[in-house]
Amino acid sequence: MCPVVVAAGSRVIPADDMEVGKPAASSGTRRLRDGYVKCLLAVRAQTASRIEHLYYRMGVAVGRRPLLTCVLALLVAAAAGSGLLHWRAGQTDVELYMPADSWVRQAAYFVRDHFREDVRYESVIIEADNVLDPDVLRTIAEVEHDIKTTAVRGRTWEELCIRYSSWFQESALPGAKASGSTPQYPRATELPTEFKQALQQAGLLKNDCVYQSLLKLWPDGLPANLTSAHVQKVVTKGMRSSKSLVTDMSSLLAGVTTDSKGRVVSARAAIFNWLLKASDDAAPDWERDFLDKVLQKNRTKPKGVHIYAVATRSYYDMLDQVLDSNMTVLFAGFALIIFYVILVLGRWNLIQQRIYLSLLGVSIVGLTLLSSYGFCFYLGFHFGPVHPILPFLLLGIGVDDMFVIVDCLDHITKKESNLDIPERIGKAVQTAGISITVTSLTDIVAFATGVTTSMPFLQSFCMFAAMGVLFLYIFQLTFFLGCLTLDEYRVAAKREGCCFIKLREWKPNNLSQKDFMYDLFAKHIGPTLMKTPVKIFVIVVTLVLAAVNTWCILQIEQKFDPTWYLDSASYPIQFNNKLNEYFPKYGKRAGIYLVNISYYDDAQKMHMLSQQLRKNPYLNHDSLQIWYEDFEKWMEQNHHEPEDEDDYKGYLSEFLIFTRNGQEYLKDLKFNTFPFGDYNITTTHLPIQFILMNTTHEQLLGMSTVTDLLQSLNLTNGKHAVAYSPEYIPWYTNQLIGEELLNNLGFGVVAVAIVTLVMIQEIQITLWVISCVIFTLVDLIGSMYLFGLTIEVSTAIIVLLCTGLTVDYAAHIGYEFSRLPGSGNERALTALRLMGPAVFNGGLSTFLAFVLLGFSSSYLFTTFFKLFTSVVVFGCFHGVFFLPVMLSWFGPPSYIQNETHGDADCTGHLMVSKAVTIPNGHCTSSVDAVEVSIVTEKEETPPVAIHPLQHNGGTHYAGGEVIPEGESMLSAHQQKW
Repeated sequence: MCPVVVAAGSRVIPADDMEVGKPAASSGTRRLRDGYVKCLLAVRAQTASRIEHLYYRMGVAVGRRPLLTCVLALLVAAAAGSGLLHWRAGQTDVELYMPADSWVRQAAYFVRDHFREDVRYESVIIEADNVLDPDVLRTIAEVEHDIKTTAVRGRTWEELCIRYSSWFQESALPGAKASGSTPQYPRATELPTEFKQALQQAGLLKNDCVYQSLLKLWPDGLPANLTSAHVQKVVTKGMRSSKSLVTDMSSLLAGVTTDSKGRVVSARAAIFNWLLKASDDAAPDWERDFLDKVLQKNRTKPKGVHIYAVATRSYYDMLDQVLDSNMTVLFAGFALIIFYVILVLGRWNLIQQRIYLSLLGVSIVGLTLLSSYGFCFYLGFHFGPVHPILPFLLLGIGVDDMFVIVDCLDHITKKESNLDIPERIGKAVQTAGISITVTSLTDIVAFATGVTTSMPFLQSFCMFAAMGVLFLYIFQLTFFLGCLTLDEYRVAAKREGCCFIKLREWKPNNLSQKDFMYDLFAKHIGPTLMKTPVKIFVIVVTLVLAAVNTWCILQIEQKFDPTWYLDSASYPIQFNNKLNEYFPKYGKRAGIYLVNISYYDDAQKMHMLSQQLRKNPYLNHDSLQIWYEDFEKWMEQNHHEPEDEDDYKGYLSEFLIFTRNGQEYLKDLKFNTFPFGDYNITTTHLPIQFILMNTTHEQLLGMSTVTDLLQSLNLTNGKHAVAYSPEYIPWYTNQLIGEELLNNLGFGVVAVAIVTLVMIQEIQITLWVISCVIFTLVDLIGSMYLFGLTIEVSTAIIVLLCTGLTVDYAAHIGYEFSRLPGSGNERALTALRLMGPAVFNGGLSTFLAFVLLGFSSSYLFTTFFKLFTSVVVFGCFHGVFFLPVMLSWFGPPSYIQNETHGDADCTGHLMVSKAVTIPNGHCTSSVDAVEVSIVTEKEETPPVAIHPLQHNGGTHYAGGEVIPEGESMLSAHQQKW
């Protein structure tokens, strides 16, 4: 037979095409393959070997100067971290979530500039069998007294409240001061007598604080001998009153029952509304004391009475409380990870334990946060509400890189372990460097694609995440490597790992030299996975999961309610439930804002607007109250026919000041001066209320029908009409987040594919790695439906995060496969042996970071737990099981590649140290056994014996060739030398 001569220093490649009975490939196919191989080898010769040598030199440099390296890393962290002095946070919801060019943001600024509603709302709901019972009313009076006597910084309710004069512009009231807590009132000489009387009766002349309370029916306080009959009489009169909005009680009571004569008998609930000046910096503090007093648990109440309250600050207070209460759980997860790192990195003996190295490795997350946050603040980015999850994300990625570096160091060959420590560190980094570079670069690119989003908070979050991974990568190859070197010097000096006491007569116990995770993959998982029935089963499971989860994806809704983020037992949720039960008209409200409109000249357009609003299927028609409609009805009833605009304004002044209906609209109008004589309406607010809408699709349709209607008015010449509500922010955010999720997923997968191809330099392997990423993302998003989740801000962010994380589970094994010799089965098995433990440990550490959140009652944190658990499970399945199976069958062939270092590299690739001759037909290969006949041109290699390494956990041959335990393609049940 014609011998095949293999040059010295080359990897031995089992020839799959030389199996007995297998026909030779055609000459054309062979030439094409040879050309591809030649091109690939040329590229790798120029890149891979140089990159590996670069990492080797860097590892040696760090190994020789570990302390200096650590100090320099700390200086870099300090320099970048100084950017924390420019900390930016506390943006409004509009600034956080709305793109600069979005119509919602523009509408919000338009309303802010033209309507200037300087109001903070506080509300109280009293529930009882009958809130009109005298004893219940006394309890209400006690609550109201507590509210009015609440003071902060020496300032009471009377000094912080919104007054009726604030319904006008600052110059609206004649004689009013531009500023000050006690503005002067209209001068009597400037108003007709009938106007003064009307203002006095409406409470406008006194300029009282604005609040709504049932107790205003008793301006002098509740009488001592209050009876049910008296209460019923006064309340009935108040509900029928038409003198002013101050005495209108119809909107403050719910569940009202009347007798046959129409007299009010009882009511189930009453609501009280208090208004503060939002521009006063003492208002938030007053609200805190207000809530403490109203909701105090030791208050004596009649049986069956329940008190609920809410303030403007309540939502964010409770959201912060939810975050703070779960931080303890998150940091407990931190402790779990630290314990797990100590368990995995060290061995069970006094010297080879790595407690301090593990702690220093985890501390890199702190350095990374300091550096990345500071650097991003230097760039002008803001800290947002979802940024607190970054430490746990970075911890999972950092622990994964630590496992890869230490695992490679622990499994270098005996010959390399005889080198000095800097050289061994260099050899370990030579292999681990490219592997962690692949995953780090893909993570950085995946997060960096999110910076292109139009949503400010998501753009900021992605930049913080990308910079976090970058600094994490830098500190892993500097600070952690320096600490690892110092720890190796400690081990070499036989100093125990706790107090550094030198143990001269020390030998490792047998238990500490066993690598259980490595043995699990090498002896059980790997060989079992390479069996044909198991491969078929893995592929079928993968396809079934993809099919089921694809169907689930089609069922997922875009739906979100901000109250989901709060604890279901919190007081804002309780208040909201009672509000929906008793006062549904206080639901999701919005407003239409009209500026510079001439209601006399544009009457036709205004009427068209009113008619279309009443036909809108997404609006609550009963809640529509449009002032110019009621004004025209009033003119018809009083037979007023204005001849010009001045006449129109004169009648309007009479309507707004003298009539109860008109007085109700004062809060919805802004004037350039007091509405008497020559004045103009600068802004009109038309309140609207949407019907109950549970899906994002319905909410967006509701918004669009209103905005499209306003555009159809065709207003010109400086006239404007916009619709806006704070509710539009979460609604529109959900629309954007769905679009941004699709765009960023697409860009992220493409970017990750390009980076993976550049680093691995093998098209087929890259395709299979990306297929793992896609399958994992499909299964992850599909699991959202099974968990009862929807597409909203938090779920979308987690999915975007997982785009980068999913690569980590596959890239390590894919890259290792690309640089191994042998058949497909052998290379897949060896790649799984080498990288399987590190991938599994990295996934388990990510799971441990969030596992305790599974016991949380918070929607936000249970969502984190569900989705991160899903990405770990699906990512590990596709990276550890699916990818090796597909590479073993459909992976590219291995290629002979010249090596310049040693007899075996640190991954255990067997290197032939002499030119040998392998007769064709005598080379057979299988997963379980390899039988090879080798005839050397000079002399035969003597038989060798196997001995365990004491320091690395590997195995060496005593006869000169050095092969790690279980790593060589030529180690088998039978070997002929």
